[in-house]
Amino acid sequence: HVFFIFTLQTPSPFSALFGPSWEEVMSDNSGDIEIDVADLSGRIQEVFTRFDKDGGGSLDRHELHSVFKTLGPDFTAKQINNFCKLLDKGGDGQVSHGEFMAFLTSGCGEAKEVLAVVIKATGDAIAAAVREVFNQFDSDGGGSLDMIEMQRVFRTLNSDLEMNDLAQLCKELDRGGDGSVSFKEFLLWLKKGGEWAKSMQRAVLKNTGEARDERIKNAFAKYDATGDGQLDIPEFEKTLKVLGTFSNDEVRHVLSDLDRSGDGQVSLSEFTAWIKSGKGAKEVLKAKAILAPSDSDGLEAVFYNFCGAGHSDMDGKSFKKLCQDCDLLDKSCTATAVDIIFNDRRVKDKSQRTIDFFQFENALELIAAKKGASKTLLRAPILLQGAPKVSGTKTAMANSRLAQKSSEVGHKTLEEIQALGPRKPKRSPSEQRIFRIMRMTGNETVGHESWRKSTDNTKLWKVFGLDTAAGQTLRRIYNPPQVIAGPLARRGAKRSGKVSPAPESWQSPFITLSSSFSAPALPGL
Repeated sequence: HVFFIFTLQTPSPFSALFGPSWEEVMSDNSGDIEIDVADLSGRIQEVFTRFDKDGGGSLDRHELHSVFKTLGPDFTAKQINNFCKLLDKGGDGQVSHGEFMAFLTSGCGEAKEVLAVVIKATGDAIAAAVREVFNQFDSDGGGSLDMIEMQRVFRTLNSDLEMNDLAQLCKELDRGGDGSVSFKEFLLWLKKGGEWAKSMQRAVLKNTGEARDERIKNAFAKYDATGDGQLDIPEFEKTLKVLGTFSNDEVRHVLSDLDRSGDGQVSLSEFTAWIKSGKGAKEVLKAKAILAPSDSDGLEAVFYNFCGAGHSDMDGKSFKKLCQDCDLLDKSCTATAVDIIFNDRRVKDKSQRTIDFFQFENALELIAAKKGASKTLLRAPILLQGAPKVSGTKTAMANSRLAQKSSEVGHKTLEEIQALGPRKPKRSPSEQRIFRIMRMTGNETVGHESWRKSTDNTKLWKVFGLDTAAGQTLRRIYNPPQVIAGPLARRGAKRSGKVSPAPESWQSPFITLSSSFSAPALPGL
């Protein structure tokens, strides 16, 4: 085997797994360690995987500058230009894996400087990224992920992966066939695996570390009303309630899990650690997904909006409403087809009545296949809708507005969220008409009351008949009783001593009803 010998300190146990650290490489103490060519080649490949944006297999001038600025922030512009000149021996503006390898093994002073930062950036960086992924998805803390959890990892890293892709990835990764993957197995696969492994390694580095920390920091800044670097729990509680996606019990559990110290304040470091941890009840994981989504487009937050307050899973009714509100239904994908997809064994077991976000994405894939469209194209109208549509009632209007606030939370500050407030719903036309009737005075002419419409309803009772209560009521309202004229009527009145009432003495039952109620007795009208 071809190898290089560098004079180093006695290697640590960590370096035996991930390679020597930067301090070990730069040490002048006694003790030699061998760096195999294959190991160095793998480290160079990690650099290419991370910075080769177009996947062409070589680094152009711009990508080389990104390599040195990121891995060696202390390098000057003059040094970086010199490195690029030494690397690009062919002068074509592209540096291949072989050219990079030849430069690092040349033994010149510049090569040693670059080698130091490459060794420091590789090994430790990918290991830390994989550890972050494990902490996020290892809910039981057992140090390994089962195949379902691994599928969730892959789907989070790349939302375009389909169910067949996930099955192929798990088969390639689970060489032992025990149905679980340890931290070391996953790390080794990322380093030594094929094209899938390289793709996942690129996604892991992109979605962890500084990139993930920056997204969490931006989310924290939106909820930090005072800007003092601390979240005030009472104010944060109001924010969660205004979102409308959490019930009071869920808010209480989320705040209890977030503020473990109980001091009523949460710092950025506490918030970051809480978001990155994969442990917690369903409502806690729901809050983490909404407050600082781990997926790039925020589909998981929309999923929870349609689940509704107090729910972390989606039932069949909510799933159908999502498809209706997002205009996913058509001739090729009907409401009946949606019900069948929801109960498909590829989505959930028959015994399950609800689905989680991972199963929801599987269902979307089946709908996309039914419509003959891509899953990516199907996500767009769902993200655009963001929350359930208004159904018309006052309660639904309030809930829809709160859900809309939840979808907008990623773009507003705490003051803007709280300023939205609940809006007083407008009265419907029928409510306004009844309100006017109840406020009528009793001095209106019989048969010409203000509540009457221009339509002639005097014969409406015939539709129902006098043998029904509706017919009798309609006749009494629209056909006021009249004085019966004639000798028989007068003779009967004399015998009984009763006098028939005059037409003016009759009053509308609505007027009688209104006199028994005062206006404040009807608060919503």
